[in-house]
Order: sequence, then structure tokens, then C-alpha cells
Amino acid sequence: MPEPIIERLSRFTPDGAALDRDALLFNAGRASVRSNRGWMLTVAVLAACQLLTLTLLWPRSTPPAGRHEIESPAPRYVEAHPAPPDAAEMASLNRRLLASKDGDLPPSASSVDLLPSDPPLNAFVSPTLDGLD
Repeated sequence: MPEPIIERLSRFTPDGAALDRDALLFNAGRASVRSNRGWMLTVAVLAACQLLTLTLLWPRSTPPAGRHEIESPAPRYVEAHPAPPDAAEMASLNRRLLASKDGDLPPSASSVDLLPSDPPLNAFVSPTLDGLD
């Protein structure tokens, strides 16, 4: 019995016109590819997040720069500098010193004036922190 089958198969000659080998391989390759919808959805969500971030962080337009008057400006701290003595005043002090018989010199300038005054604003930290009790 095996001989008639072998004999039949040996007489078989395939016809190349009915099958397209290239089209068959192309369709088999397309069928073996997985669906790409998952990563396409991920890319779309990430792009939407980037657009949302861009719109939220976009710099707002500022009002035109106008002159804003402050109702009561804070007083400016100006350190007082003594004016230099006048030449005529120095000459009269010199004459008075030379004319004095005792040789008394005028009292020396106080060293208290040489120290700077306290700053106009002092900030103090509270000794206890809230919430740590």
C-alpha cells in the first residue's frame, strides 16, 4: 500500500502560479506582530501631561510697569556725619588755647560718639517653636 502513495507523490508537480511566496511570507510576518496600542496610549498620556504642565507653568503677563506711589514710605536710615570745623573756628580755638595761662586744654571728644548707633530694626526669634510641645 505505501507504494501507490509514494508513486502518486512523485508524479506531483507544484504549480507556481497559484501561490505567491513573497505575499505569503509578508502576511505571515504581519500576523506575528503584537498590537502596539499599549505604548501608543502611553505616549499620548505623556504628551498630554507635558502640555498640561506647560500651560500651568507658562509665565503670566504682568501689568504694565507704572509708577506706584507708596502712601507712607519708611523713613530712611541716615547716619549723621559731623561737619568739618570751619577754618575761622579752628583759628579762634588755637588763639584761645595759646592765650590761656593754665594751659588747660579743651575737654577731649567723647568716645561714645565713635560707636555706631543701633540699627533701626531688630528681629528676634521666639525661644519656643510652635508644634514641638
